[in-house]
Parts: sequence; C-alpha cells; structure tokens
Amino acid sequence: MSTRVIVAGRKARMRGVAAVGLLVAAAGILAAAPGDAPPGLVDREQEVLRQYRDLERSFLRLADLLAASDPPRAALLRSVFDKAREEQVGDRLDTIVDLLEKGQFLKAGTSQAGAIEQFRALLDLLESGDTDRQQASTKQEVRQYLARLAKALARQRDIEGSTEAGGREAELAERQRALAEETRALAEDIQGFARRMDARAGSGRFDAGRERPSPEEGDPSAAGGTDGGKRSEEQAAEGGEPGTPAPGDAAAAEAEPQGDDDAARAQRTRQRLAAAEKRMRSARERLEEARRQDARRDQEKAVEELETARAELEEILRQMREQEVERLLVQLETRVREMLKAERQVLAGVDGLAAGGTPGRERELEAARLGREQQAIATEAARALLLVRDDGSAVAIPQALESIRDDAAQAAGRLGRGDVGGTTRGLLTDLVTNLEELLAALEKSQRDQEQREAGAGGGRPQEMGEQPLVDKLSELKMIRSLQLRVNARTQRFAQLLDDGAGRVEAPELRAALERLAERQRKIERAAHDIVAGRTED
Repeated sequence: MSTRVIVAGRKARMRGVAAVGLLVAAAGILAAAPGDAPPGLVDREQEVLRQYRDLERSFLRLADLLAASDPPRAALLRSVFDKAREEQVGDRLDTIVDLLEKGQFLKAGTSQAGAIEQFRALLDLLESGDTDRQQASTKQEVRQYLARLAKALARQRDIEGSTEAGGREAELAERQRALAEETRALAEDIQGFARRMDARAGSGRFDAGRERPSPEEGDPSAAGGTDGGKRSEEQAAEGGEPGTPAPGDAAAAEAEPQGDDDAARAQRTRQRLAAAEKRMRSARERLEEARRQDARRDQEKAVEELETARAELEEILRQMREQEVERLLVQLETRVREMLKAERQVLAGVDGLAAGGTPGRERELEAARLGREQQAIATEAARALLLVRDDGSAVAIPQALESIRDDAAQAAGRLGRGDVGGTTRGLLTDLVTNLEELLAALEKSQRDQEQREAGAGGGRPQEMGEQPLVDKLSELKMIRSLQLRVNARTQRFAQLLDDGAGRVEAPELRAALERLAERQRKIERAAHDIVAGRTED
C-alpha cells in the first residue's frame, strides 16, 4: 500500500474523530446554556458540516485508491459512505444549523445527540477496517489471557499435589482461596473481551448489562458446570441431594454459547473459568473441614475446567492466525500478479528494442521509459517484502522477493543507460520466471487455506503452533528454484568470460559476481533455517 494511501486513511480517521469532538462540544454548550445562542455556536456547527462533507469525499477518493491493492478495505469505505447517506447524516447537520440560526436550541440539542451517535457508529465502522492493528492488539490480549491461565493451571496442579502429599489444610485452603480470586478476575476480564468481540461482530448475543453474581453471595447459578449425568453421581458421593446444583455447576441455568466465533469461544472460556472458580472454592471449604479426598475431587475438576478454557483460547488464536494468513496471501497475490503483468510488458518492450528498427534517440527514450517502469516494479517488490517480513513466518518468500527487488533495480539501471543487450534481457527473463513461480506458490497456499477451512468444520486444530504463511514443502521448492537461478546465472557469467565479453564490462561483472555470492550465502542460510524450523526475523 502506498504512503499516499496510508496518509489519506489516517486523515479520514482524524476528520471523523474531529467531527465527533466538535459535535460533543456543541451539544455540551447547548446543554449548559439553553436560553440564548452562545457566541460562535452556529459557526462551529457549520465547521462540523464542512468537515463532514470533506470526510464524505475522502471516503470515495480513498476507496478508489484502494480498489486494486486492498479491495476489502475499499469496500468498507464505500459501505461507510453508503451508511452515512442512508442515515442522512449530512441532512441532519444541515437541519441543526438551521435550528440554531432560528434559536430553536432544544430541537437542535436533540438532533445533535442523534448526530453524535451516528458519528460514533460511523467511526466504529471505519475503525473496524483497520484489521491489521485490531488483529495484532486482539492477539496480544488473548496471549496475555493464556499466560495468566497457564500460571493458574500450574498453581492449581501444585495445590492438588500438595493436598495429595498431606500438606497442612489451613495453608492449602488459603492458597486455594487466593487462586479462586485470581481465576474470578481472569473470568471477568475475558467476559469483557467477549463483549467487545460480540460488539465488533454486531451480533448482540451477550448483553453488556448481564453480570455474574458473586459466588460469596451463595447464588447457585453463577457460572460454569459439568455434565449432568456425572453431576448426580458426584453429588451422591459427596453427600448432596441428586438434582441440586453442585459446586462448580453454576452454568446449569446459563446455556453454553454456540458458535465458533471469537465472542462465543471467549464466553465459553469465561464459563469454564467460572466453573473452575466454584470448584476451587468448594475445595477450600472441604480443606477447612479436613475432608481431603473430597477436596481432591474438586481440585481435579478445577484442573479439567482450566484445561478446557485454555483450549478455547488457543482456538481463538488459531482462527485469528487463519484470518491473518488469508488476508496476507490475498494482498501478496494481488501485488505479485500486478508485478508479473508489468514485468512481461517491460520484457516485451525490450525485445522490441533489441530487434532493431527504432531510431537512436527514440530508442534511448523508450529504454529510459522502460527503466522507469522497471524501477516501479522494484519498489513494489520492496513493499511486498516488508509485508512478508512483518509477518515473520516465512523464510523462502522473503528471499525470493529480495532477489526480485535487487534484480529489478539492476535491470532498471541498465535500461536507464539504454542497455537492451543479452545481459539485460536475461535479467528480465529471470524476473518473469521468479514472479511466475512465486505467484504459483501463493495461489497454492490460498487453495490449501481454503481446503483447511472447508475441512475444519469448527473442530480443534490437529497440531499446535502458529500457522505459517506457506508450508515447508513449498518453501523448499522455492529455495530449489532460487538455487537453480543462481546456478544458471553463474554459468551465464562464465560464458561471458569465456567469450571475452567479460573483459569489456569487468567492473560491472565483478559487482554482479559479488551480489551473486551474497545471494548464495542467503540461500544457504534460508535452507538451514527451514530445516531447523526457524522463521524470518
């Protein structure tokens, strides 16, 4: 994505924030002084209207700029514009200005309150398109929850082991109480996370006003639970009456959320944590009563609930990574396809010049034009390289893009000097081949991704670890292609030296050989990293 597009996107968001701020300020002034028109209020409202009109135009301009490189974000901007038109936000602002000019402040204030809500909704929709930033922030949040949960699980197992080993009941009960409090705090944090994910998805399934009662208040329907059949058996074993809620069975009155989205999984995680908390509190009570075996049963159940909660959080991370990979593959595939199309045009132009028939001055101008187009390809390869390195899960793709960037820049320099000879055409031919192979690898990865999603069916992942951008076999094939390209270029340089042409361009050939040697070292290192399981830093 170009710098101009990024800056335009930031300006659009800044205008949206500024418009909301001005509206809030104007509404506050009206609320504080409902009698007479405060000085300059009409002018400030007109400034809001002007900024909003600029914002509408920015949406459309930015959508046009992003249409080729980032179709999803372009569609989002158009949807924001369409929503604003559908809700007649501009007309509402016009009406507010008219009401203020007529001194109808009560009606103006009511209209402003509605406009503020409309602007906030549009701003939320606009910011929802900043997928990369949101995804990174959400992933970091889930990782923090996982780290806290892992510590809680380790501590619960330690308490369970100490209980079995005959530790002092009073000390164990206190440790169990402290862990139950921390588990409750984690459950509450994840409840907030679930609501944010639900609000972002717009499903409204998890009411923000529904709060879980404190287990200290003795509410039997707090959260969490286990299978109904096992529940009756455990109650009978513990002296309870079958059919009455057991400790840790507080989810009996709360249906388990269905679905595989982040909000549903986070809500299920919260329920499992609440169930674990209830088991911990029950274990503490058993320890205080010196009922060690009963405490052990509750502790085992608490560990099971914590492990189930951890599995749900890990699945959220896995799904986020799938979405991340899918989005990055689409972006890379679009860029590489455009680069390949442009590279083929440059090669065709060079072949036409090499065939002769073009006057000297016109030939130089055409070669310079082709050189500028070639330099644009090198710039685009550098941008694609940044995308891949930011992801960090691939090894061969960065090497392929780096070689494309360097060869494209070298070819651009030769074309700028009017050189359309065999060496230049050889570089361009290699570039076309490299881009074709890279495009094929990206298309295969997209097909593999679609097959994984079609076969997943909402189940658990078959293997742990973050999903790579492309699989190891595709990376090894790419490394092989890069090595073959180095071998072919080495033979080409050797032929130049044998034919005597190398002496004519000895300094340039020496520099090319140094670059080739460095590329060989990088290929060797990349192959080692793939085998060792390392990724691009």
